[in-house]
Formats: sequence, C-alpha cells, structure tokens
Amino acid sequence: MNHKEALKTAVTVLNSRAQEYGGEEACFKRISDLATIVLNKPISEYDVAMILHCVKLGRLQEARQKDDNYVDGINYLAFASQFSHAQNSVVTALEDDIASMAKRYSPVDSGDKEI
Repeated sequence: MNHKEALKTAVTVLNSRAQEYGGEEACFKRISDLATIVLNKPISEYDVAMILHCVKLGRLQEARQKDDNYVDGINYLAFASQFSHAQNSVVTALEDDIASMAKRYSPVDSGDKEI
C-alpha cells in the first residue's frame, strides 16, 4: 500500500467505524471516563488516542506488513491532533463524576448516615 492509498483507506475506515460505533467524540469520551475510573487518575480523550496509537505501534513488531496497523495509527494520530486542541475540562468533570459515584456507593454506618 502506498502513502496515498493508506490515507484514502484511513478515511474509508474512519467513516465506516463512525457508522458502526457512533461519533468519535462520544466514543473517546466514554473510553476516557472509564479509564479514569479504572486507573483512578484523569485520562483525557487525547490520552486515549495516544494509547491506542501506541497499541498499533506495538503490533508492528510482529506484523510489520499488516496495513491495518498503519491505517488505524493514522486515524488515532488524527484524533490526538483534534483532541489536543480541545479545551481541557476533563479534570473537573471527572472529579465531579468520581465524587458523585463515591457518594452513591459509599457504605453507611449503623446510624444510617453517609460516611
């Protein structure tokens, strides 16, 4: 695959995935929210895009000729570029989400008060 074919394929894949999974902003937001909870530290949409790009780079060691790694890598870098320009309000929003979940799931003592 030459460079022009790789770029054309990246656009085709991008459009196809958007139809399958919905818009990238919502999808990357959902992933970043879940990763923040699992890792217990703020993870932005940019972080997710860069991690997914790293996955594709890591796979090249065993599958250098697999075009999928390059095509998806192109798209993940494009998303990272997009998210790098977005306003970074992720920390405040996620802190509020985590505080809300902590309150909802925190144990209550015998006096039925929240801890």
